[in-house]
Amino acid sequence: MDNLDKATPSPGELPSPERLPSEAEREKFWENPSFLFVCMGLLTMIAMTSTYFIAQGYNDPTIVIGSVSLVAGIIILIGGMAIKTVEQLSAANRIKTEFVAIASHQLRTPLSIIKWYVEFLLPKGKQANLTVEQLNYLKIISDSNQRMIRLVNDLLDIARLESGKIQIHPEKTNLVEICRNIISENQLFADKKNIKISLKTDAEMPLLLVDPKRISVVIENLVTNAVKYINSDKNGLISIEISRQNNKVLFGITDNGVGIPDKDKKKIFKKFFRVDNTMKLQTGGTGLGLFIAKAIVESHKGDIWFVSKEGEGTTFYFTLPIQKSVISNQ
Repeated sequence: MDNLDKATPSPGELPSPERLPSEAEREKFWENPSFLFVCMGLLTMIAMTSTYFIAQGYNDPTIVIGSVSLVAGIIILIGGMAIKTVEQLSAANRIKTEFVAIASHQLRTPLSIIKWYVEFLLPKGKQANLTVEQLNYLKIISDSNQRMIRLVNDLLDIARLESGKIQIHPEKTNLVEICRNIISENQLFADKKNIKISLKTDAEMPLLLVDPKRISVVIENLVTNAVKYINSDKNGLISIEISRQNNKVLFGITDNGVGIPDKDKKKIFKKFFRVDNTMKLQTGGTGLGLFIAKAIVESHKGDIWFVSKEGEGTTFYFTLPIQKSVISNQ
């Protein structure tokens, strides 16, 4: 087993990765667009059957033909309205996605320019003529600009996901190494909040055929969320475990943070959603991280879920498939 922080006890074994019914995100059947067409089919069958039985009571063919024509006309009218509504919604969604993509691209240029000029002024040699107050302003500009850049990048990812243009460039990837690097990047923030992070892995882990940049985004989102949502006044513990489960690799990260209320569990992977109890911690965020993480994992034929109890903490899991072609080259 590999332990990043051997001097620090882990918060214990991760809970069972079996997802609980309350944690499972189930789409309501009436929220599925296909439900509309199923209803139309049932309505047509009922209308035609009813017309048949009603027509049995009349001998005049004119009445029968008229009733059938009337029912058919009503069904065609309703069907046309339904199809037009779906087309309008589809067009509106496409326009929204294109607008977000164009606006985000346009925002990247001025944000990058601001970042370059801030980085130009940050070295100590450039700060000789700046007062403490001015240096503080410079830091605020830098931090705010970084938040804007992250938001723009998230919006671009959302636009790509919704348009089906997310690009995956798989290559042989060491998941443990990626995780170590991300922990190292977040260690300073964790230390400020008195949070201990431990990493455990199986003795031998196969390389995965995945997009390392995309998977890094997933792990980065999960680690930063775990750090952000632990109160500073408690001894924070974050335990990460990576193990092989048959033909998959299982990644799990557990924390003793604020947890997720039962009423919010089914919304946790939705766009722009943030849990109410995390707002009290005054943490930054757009509510896009977990939505993007879910899309990336699923684009790699994996799965992502969580187990949580309010006030005690949360464990997120995701799996990624192991390709035999990669294993054979170990």
